[in-house]
This record gives sequence, C-alpha cells and structure tokens, in this order.
Amino acid sequence: MELQLLVILAVAFLVFGPEKMLEFATNLGRMVRKLRQEWAQIQMEMELSKLKEELKKTQEEGKSKVKEYLSGETNLKPRSQKEILETTMEELFKGNASVLEDKEGNKPKSS
Repeated sequence: MELQLLVILAVAFLVFGPEKMLEFATNLGRMVRKLRQEWAQIQMEMELSKLKEELKKTQEEGKSKVKEYLSGETNLKPRSQKEILETTMEELFKGNASVLEDKEGNKPKSS
C-alpha cells in the first residue's frame, strides 16, 4: 500500500510539477481541517440534542411530581429551605439532591 501511494505521488509530481503539488497539498490540508471541524460540530450538536432531551424528561418528571403534590396524590412534602441550602453542590450536580421528602422525613429514592 505504501509503495503504491509513493508511485502515485511520484507520477503526480511528474505530471503536475512541484508548484501544483504544493497547491494540492495545501488545499487537501485545508479540506481535512474543515472536515474535522464539521465533524466536531456535528458531534457537539448531537450531544446538545441528547442533553436537551434529558432536560425535557427531567422537567416533565418535576411537573408531574408538583401536580401530584398539589393534588394530594402523594405522601411527599417539600424539604425546608435550610435543608436544601445545606445540600452540597456535588449532590446538586449529580442529581442526588431531592427537594422532597416523605412525611417521616425520608428522601425518596431516585427513579
């Protein structure tokens, strides 16, 4: 494979000359860079879409919990502001910080 590529490059060098080969190499480098940038952007957009879906799902779960609480269909009650403020940032970012507890003071298990 390497020998074939070397032969192709040698023939191209003889046919097009050194100036054109340099121009081809420059354009090829630009094209590869552009393709990598586009691919990274596509991956980022896919990840963003996935995160938006997760956020939408979490919002819907939150809405349903609030509706259940307001309608009295659940035995959960809101935690106090003091308890919520004592929650560490790490728990918040991991999604382990519940703002509800049952009537005995136990936090509900994550679903």
